[in-house]
Amino acid sequence: MNYEKINMEKDINSILYAESMKVALRVDFLINSEELKLYAVSIYNASIWGKKIDKKNKALKKNRQLK
Repeated sequence: MNYEKINMEKDINSILYAESMKVALRVDFLINSEELKLYAVSIYNASIWGKKIDKKNKALKKNRQLK
């Protein structure tokens, strides 16, 4: 297992969570800190999901080009 890669992913995830929290702080309809955290986590999870989808799509596109 590559520990440098794991640490890099943790750093990227921390940065992504911080960015998600910044976006959540701009929203006016959140009432309390619990809602803020839940909204930030939702943004974070959507971002992670989007990255996975992009990675899969790139792999599919690469496989199609090889055929």
